[in-house]
Amino acid sequence: MTTTKATIRIDAFPESAFRYLDRGTIVCIDVINSCTTAVTAVAQGRRVLPAGDAAEAFRLAGACPEALLAGDPGPGDTVLRFDIANGPAALGRRKDRRPLVLLDAPGTRLMTNCRGGREVYVASLRNLSATVEYLAARRHDVILLGAGDTGDFRCEDKLAAARIGRALVERDFAPEGQGTSDMIDRWGDADVSMVGWGRSADHLRQSERQEDLDFILKHVDDLDVVCRYRNGQVANASAEPSRAVFGRTGVRGEAVV
Repeated sequence: MTTTKATIRIDAFPESAFRYLDRGTIVCIDVINSCTTAVTAVAQGRRVLPAGDAAEAFRLAGACPEALLAGDPGPGDTVLRFDIANGPAALGRRKDRRPLVLLDAPGTRLMTNCRGGREVYVASLRNLSATVEYLAARRHDVILLGAGDTGDFRCEDKLAAARIGRALVERDFAPEGQGTSDMIDRWGDADVSMVGWGRSADHLRQSERQEDLDFILKHVDDLDVVCRYRNGQVANASAEPSRAVFGRTGVRGEAVV
């Protein structure tokens, strides 16, 4: 009897999420910055509430007064007020465990567009191995969705998606389509240092946020946490009842910052 393999597909952009809500497991990837920030927050023991836009962010913050509001008002914006920047460096220095309302489009818009999906997870360079082992154990079809920005599938998201894809192929998943196969072949072995040469990295430097880029490049595959997006929040999947999580040796849920 022939057994059908689970498949992998790599795609990008928040609007693409709607095509996959009924298809399988979606993994949201936005290395710079939203997914790295969300994974860091979950590992610290926080509840993470992603917002698709500023109006939703301030609504969520109003409903959860104890929450930190993380975002970037942009140059010259004197209206929007955030507690901290929407990057992982500022969050990693904090010792509290306050919930986090996170606004960092297009990454958080990608997450919120996945509402109603069968299973939705959040991955960054920090939790690649843990995510791979969890997905491999479940044997569902996987869609790896990079956030992208202004029509550009950014190199850091290609690298993360391809690394996950390559690891799943090694575990007997099948790439869906030539585009996914080519992406895995080209980016699956790419050095992480390439993240520092992309447009998103340039934007961080121009915004005087080099510390976020340094944080991302220094914290690679260092967390054994699987992050699931469900009911409007990102949480540790290993904390869910009757959920087995298979990851690298380490302490689940502890941030290495």
